[in-house]
Amino acid sequence: MTNEHADWLTVEYPNFASFCIPPDATHELIDDDSTICVTHKATDVLASLYPLRQSLSACNDSLELELRDFTDRCIRPRAEIDTVSYEPPVDVDFTGIACIQSVLTIGDNRIWLARAYARIGGDQMMLIHWNGPRELAPDFPMGLFVSLVPLFATQYGG
Repeated sequence: MTNEHADWLTVEYPNFASFCIPPDATHELIDDDSTICVTHKATDVLASLYPLRQSLSACNDSLELELRDFTDRCIRPRAEIDTVSYEPPVDVDFTGIACIQSVLTIGDNRIWLARAYARIGGDQMMLIHWNGPRELAPDFPMGLFVSLVPLFATQYGG
C-alpha cells in the first residue's frame, strides 16, 4: 500500500480474506453469504470461493486454466474483449499459494481485472474481480487487490 492509501481500513472475513478498502467504501456478503462485495465510486470488487473445474488440484498452471475457463464462460458472452493477458502478479508472495492475474480490455475505456488464488494442491480457488473504467483501475481495485491476504488458503499453513 502506498502513502495515498494510508487512511484505508483493514477488513477481514474470517477463513476467507483480509484486505484494505477506502474509508468511504462499503462491504457486505451477498449471494447467500458466498460472495464479498466491496463498493466504491459506483463500482464493485467481488470475491468468491469456487471449486476447481479444470483440474483436481491447484498449481500456477492449473489456476491459469481455471481463470481462462471463467473468462470464457462468464465474460466473453457478455463483452467484446479486445486484449487478454494472464500472468502471475508481481506483488503476491505467499508460501504455498498459487496466484494468476488476468487483465482484459473491453473497448476503449473498460477493463476487467481478476486474480485467482489457491492453496497449492487444494481443490478450490478464490476469485476476486472488478470491471470498470480504465482510469479507476490503479486506485480502488488495484489498492484492494495488492492488500489482499487469502486467509482461506493460509490458514492451513500456507
